[in-house]
Amino acid sequence: MIDYLQEVKPLQDAGLSNADIAIHLNAKTAGPMLPEPSEYILSDCAAVLVDPVSGEKFGSLIDYYATLEAGDAKNLIAFFLDRIYSNQDVSTNEHPRSVQFANVELTLPSDLQEVCSKLVEEAGGRPHSGVTEEDVAQSQTDWEAAEADRIAQEEQAQAEAEAEALKDQQLIDLESRYISLYNQHIANLIDQRIVDEAAWQAGLQAMADGWSE
Repeated sequence: MIDYLQEVKPLQDAGLSNADIAIHLNAKTAGPMLPEPSEYILSDCAAVLVDPVSGEKFGSLIDYYATLEAGDAKNLIAFFLDRIYSNQDVSTNEHPRSVQFANVELTLPSDLQEVCSKLVEEAGGRPHSGVTEEDVAQSQTDWEAAEADRIAQEEQAQAEAEAEALKDQQLIDLESRYISLYNQHIANLIDQRIVDEAAWQAGLQAMADGWSE
């Protein structure tokens, strides 16, 4: 599932089209390529070996690199190796490294593509492989619908809270009026221990008259 807010919107805000974002999502790995496991894979596959005495690198990837003319592919391989052997992550889970790595991967001979597959697997695989431009657009539509629903629910909750707050205040006001009228017309009857029902009826009537004023 595409996380629109995390994976799509920042790229839209940066000016990428949904088509470009779909390409990135197809290419991105779940996480970055970490130096230690990546270095192990390169060594285990004999793609990059390091001479223990001189420190010189050799192997099938180094041989292939030497055949390349100056350009993007050569620069990106150099960048990748420099990061890995400088103990730094390669952010193939982020744009533009995701697309750059995938594009270079396609140009490699089959044996080195297999090495890339292992590097990708170590980085968590490509969770959005097969995503289309329409899927990207739908993720925005779904998020906007969910966001509209969330806002509507918040507004409803706010309205209900305000209605309850108003009712609480009205009850406080009514209770205050009742206590004031009670103190004026009934409390003295109790204080004076008056048991004349006519006096009580008059007091209650006075409360009722005062309530309607």
